[in-house]
Amino acid sequence: MALLRLAHATHKDFVTLTVDHALRKSSAAEARKVKRWCKALGIKHHTLKWQHGEVSSGLQAKARKARYDLMTAWCAKHGIAILLTAHTADDQAETVAMRMKRTSSPASLAGIWPEAEWNGIQILRPLLAKRRKALRDYLIGNDQEWIEDDSNSNEKFERVRVRNASPNIALASGAARAQKLVAAAKREAKNWMMKRLIVTEAGMVRFTARSLATLKDTARDEALQNIISLCGGSATELAKRQGLLKWLDTEDSPRRTLGSVVFAKAKNEICAAREAARIDAKPLLIASRKPVIWDNRFIVSAPRGSTIIAKMNTKSMKRNDKLPFFVDQTTPVVRLPNNIFVDAIQSPSAHVTATFIKK
Repeated sequence: MALLRLAHATHKDFVTLTVDHALRKSSAAEARKVKRWCKALGIKHHTLKWQHGEVSSGLQAKARKARYDLMTAWCAKHGIAILLTAHTADDQAETVAMRMKRTSSPASLAGIWPEAEWNGIQILRPLLAKRRKALRDYLIGNDQEWIEDDSNSNEKFERVRVRNASPNIALASGAARAQKLVAAAKREAKNWMMKRLIVTEAGMVRFTARSLATLKDTARDEALQNIISLCGGSATELAKRQGLLKWLDTEDSPRRTLGSVVFAKAKNEICAAREAARIDAKPLLIASRKPVIWDNRFIVSAPRGSTIIAKMNTKSMKRNDKLPFFVDQTTPVVRLPNNIFVDAIQSPSAHVTATFIKK
């Protein structure tokens, strides 16, 4: 409500969204109450309900994802590019306190960012430097009621236990410092990738362990995460990334896999590409004349009615000897409607093309 009242004091054209998680008996009535408050102020309001079955584990994480999915989907549908949320400095301190129990990574201790993105919608958190008590005092001064969520007193949730332990508010300032460190690391990693990373049309990346080692620790980890994402991989744990970075500097086994990406030592450089076994074996049908995204890595154009599969799932395609075998097996092959197979990388034609997505 504090965010709503503050926004209303300076902006007239905005919409308030309330998410009814349908986890408490009172949630629907509470959403209706917020709607009445908004109506009294002349503010547009919509309630979004989370449709779900029984949630037996990870309740708060799943509810958070559902909340952001619902709100950003509504924003996208209605042409709204920015979503404001009311996180406070106390929320930040609690988040950092929880993460400190598990890691010392700056990326994790950066906590809640003042700006973020979710499903293409920009998320802004204008109250992140404000204390919860100050906002409540503001509401009292404006004769504005608010609703306390009963779950905020349920100690089965870690955040509630941490909140009740009164974490040092200075942790919020520490998060701001960590964010600056992470932002600098992202810039350093991006600059390194632009200068030192070779990206091929087949979806393989090449770099030297020596050049990667010139980066500071946080930037090196950021670069590794970017490489994994670029190759179509998935999120990984910090400890596993640290293990792979150490492996790069050794003469141990010539190949390792992390986050569905294969890293292979070849002479004086490292080659990385999608892990073939992780690619969906089901052919992707091209149902229209529009290009399609295959395996979240390639934009493929082919005649309508064609299907796309990984090369590893074909038997008669000639190997591309310009690529390492493990890379060649992950490239797209198009099966045309007349049952002819076309290697979209090695033998593209006017009707079949494949472009690697350089994220």
